[in-house]
Amino acid sequence: MTNEPDRREFVLPSTFYIHFDEIDPQHEKLIDIINDCADRLVDGVLDDFQEPFEEFTSRLVAHFNHEEDHMRDLGYSGLEWHADHHQDCLNRLRKLIDEMESKGYADMHDLRVCFHDIVHDIAHADLKFGEFLEGLGLTERKR
Repeated sequence: MTNEPDRREFVLPSTFYIHFDEIDPQHEKLIDIINDCADRLVDGVLDDFQEPFEEFTSRLVAHFNHEEDHMRDLGYSGLEWHADHHQDCLNRLRKLIDEMESKGYADMHDLRVCFHDIVHDIAHADLKFGEFLEGLGLTERKR
């Protein structure tokens, strides 16, 4: 088996980009953290998961705050629902981290759950915000 250092386990589909401000790069950075954890798995296990998941949690909170600030500034009518959605995501993450702490490690399943939650957040909430932004002429769609 050849080593493929450029191959990433988790990749955000291009259709999930909203092309506004730093939101897409923040999503990418969250996925990079998950990929970095996947690269560090030894026999399917990541024993030292605490630090990367602290960073993941910190970046996720900052990302959610960033989005909500934009929504507030732009008068987005879905802000309250979106903020509740973000809180649900954080609650699921905290539960997942508690489960990892109980077993003493993270594994690929845990990383997939994190990736799924990012995709879920984008698909169920951010794309709708992206449509709002596009309607205001604020997105920079790649041609």
